[in-house]
Amino acid sequence: MKNSIVILAVALILTSCATKSSFHSFYKENQHNSDFSINVSAFVGNMFIPKEDLGEFKTLLKKAKNYELMVFSNSEDELDRKLNRFIKRKKFSTFFRVAQNGDKVQLYFLENNNIIKEIVLKVKSDNDYILIGAKTKISEKDLNKIIEKSELNITSN
Repeated sequence: MKNSIVILAVALILTSCATKSSFHSFYKENQHNSDFSINVSAFVGNMFIPKEDLGEFKTLLKKAKNYELMVFSNSEDELDRKLNRFIKRKKFSTFFRVAQNGDKVQLYFLENNNIIKEIVLKVKSDNDYILIGAKTKISEKDLNKIIEKSELNITSN
């Protein structure tokens, strides 16, 4: 009986430690259809972002843990339907949607206990379909600071 309890406890711990992000499952299912895909730690990914372009996003990038990127050569309706089902099923919230001249940008986030755990960015045009997922630990307070700084930069330009 004692061994059974220990085995059950170890199994639960290993299962909880082995869980991947929600977007990671979508990434794994669809990366073979992409023209380019990469999964990289935030430490490595952040090295390729020019420091002068960081601005108000520096706080956000410091809290990211992992990036997953998929690029598709054309706008794929089937992939769009899959992503929309995934977003609804995993209970992501829409942060914003922008559409201009046929191009669409959408940002989704997954929140748990006032912490944003994941962010998914979709950029869709006639020729390109790009998905970026980021595993994060961003508080609402940090997000509000980023939004305020962005609004100040937009109004001052």
